[in-house]
Amino acid sequence: MNMKSQPIEINKGERLLLVNLNKSFDQSKAEGVYKRSEPLEAIRKYWYLSKKRADKADFVLGVYKGIVKIVLKPTSEWQPVDVSDDGTKFPKTRYMVDGEILIDSPYLGKSVEAYPFGLGGAVTYIPRDIKQW
Repeated sequence: MNMKSQPIEINKGERLLLVNLNKSFDQSKAEGVYKRSEPLEAIRKYWYLSKKRADKADFVLGVYKGIVKIVLKPTSEWQPVDVSDDGTKFPKTRYMVDGEILIDSPYLGKSVEAYPFGLGGAVTYIPRDIKQW
């Protein structure tokens, strides 16, 4: 039997930053800058993003193969990073954030198929309307 995840339902007024964990969630396949010591490190580090919008996000949702696997409540502003822990130098500034993992979030395990990442995109924002940010 094919068990499909329920679609995500966004709580009114919440702003979500979705990050694509397809390269870092499965650590047995991760390489280089995508190798992380734990799930928290996978969701919080090394994103090209709009700092202005990201700092307004209520939650960061780590998405693996279209399903929310990790939810982070930011506890800091996004900080610029030019070099990763393994020494990789980024050609453009990336960002990282501190936060706490929420194990009881209603977003966990939900499908975000209705909110696809752009071509090659690693982040996307909900709501889509920039005026709401």
